[in-house]
Amino acid sequence: MIDGPDRADGAQLGGRLLTLVGDRDFHALAREISRITCGTGSDGAAFTAVVAWMVATIADLVADPTASVTDAVDSFISLVPVVHDAPELDDELPAPAEWLFSAVVTHLQGRHRAGSDPPPPVPADTELARVQALVEALLWLDALLERDHDL
Repeated sequence: MIDGPDRADGAQLGGRLLTLVGDRDFHALAREISRITCGTGSDGAAFTAVVAWMVATIADLVADPTASVTDAVDSFISLVPVVHDAPELDDELPAPAEWLFSAVVTHLQGRHRAGSDPPPPVPADTELARVQALVEALLWLDALLERDHDL
């Protein structure tokens, strides 16, 4: 169990969620996602921290640090259909996935600007959208880790 979403940083929360996915402990996973995204009295800091970590981790896994922005984005684009068992990336993703996709692309682009650290992604505007975005990020990270980072 997480000691409380506001007391852990994004890497700790993200790591815990990925462990639950790997263990296929979906009951505990649902409870933890709910605590992060819908916790009473939460100011959204835990959600922002975990999603910012996931965005940065996805970017790190899909892009060689020496790759061009175009290569990094192309590598990321090739991941999304694999996760959703589709032949190619659809023109339109569901809103939470589109929000997350845009956050990763923005992060990839920001990594290539000298001295530029992009701010963490802005949390989705509803609890349901936050849950969906967090689940999407977990699916993408799990797929990357399962494929040994070799897209």
